[in-house]
Amino acid sequence: MESYDETDFVIYALAEMKIPVQYHTGKHITLANGYQIEVEKRDLYRLSVNDFVISPFDDIGELCQFIQRNGVPEQHD
Repeated sequence: MESYDETDFVIYALAEMKIPVQYHTGKHITLANGYQIEVEKRDLYRLSVNDFVISPFDDIGELCQFIQRNGVPEQHD
């Protein structure tokens, strides 16, 4: 039986929605537009930017749509 990896699923979903991934390590995914996603468990994802948590999401489709709608976050020094 194959083991299921939620992070791989999120990366696949992001690719399908044409949201570029800059890199990922373990359960942390950094997007090219500056957002970070932490895969907490199956169907639970934490979206943040500049170490500020925006919101938890329990639906990968809603997460992808939010990222697409909100584009590139502002950079704060």
